[in-house]
Amino acid sequence: MTWKRASIGLFILLAIMTVADGLLVRQNLQMRRLVQPAAAAGLQTGVQLQPLTGVDFSGQRIDLSYDGTGPRRIYFYFTSTCSFCRRQFPYWKQILSESANHNLQAIGLVKASEDKKALRLFLDQVGCSLDSPTPLKIAFIDDGLRRNYGLSATPVTLLTNSRGAVEKSWVGAWTDTERVEATSLLKFTISPQ
Repeated sequence: MTWKRASIGLFILLAIMTVADGLLVRQNLQMRRLVQPAAAAGLQTGVQLQPLTGVDFSGQRIDLSYDGTGPRRIYFYFTSTCSFCRRQFPYWKQILSESANHNLQAIGLVKASEDKKALRLFLDQVGCSLDSPTPLKIAFIDDGLRRNYGLSATPVTLLTNSRGAVEKSWVGAWTDTERVEATSLLKFTISPQ
């Protein structure tokens, strides 16, 4: 009789734990749906960014401040394995080639953990390697800076003024509407692909 009661008690306890786990999973999924759209939307216009710190390919430290005297900056956040980044790069390459003529500094941002060899190959494939006519300066950044800059999904295009205030953040590969919007904000033509 004692074994029978213990078995029934364990079965009831198992059922209660299963229901509790199910409710926690459901709550987690609901919370994820609430949080993810906000993260995917990018930073809002006017948000002030902290100074950028990172390292380049050679391990040299990169420090960029926003004191109002430098150029506007446009950041391209990507990974070497992202197919949407590959689709976005022709637009970024056009911006990169025009940036010097429009007081604009273009910088590629990647996670500090990014595979450098794969990244070099990727940049070579998209025509933005260090020895190409349109080299892209790369900054490997830590997770804290990545979160501050609103960089979660890839690709992200982030435009700031010289004081580090966000002018526009685009998440994902551009549509024609977003390309036209970027053309208007940058004040030079970005051709359709």
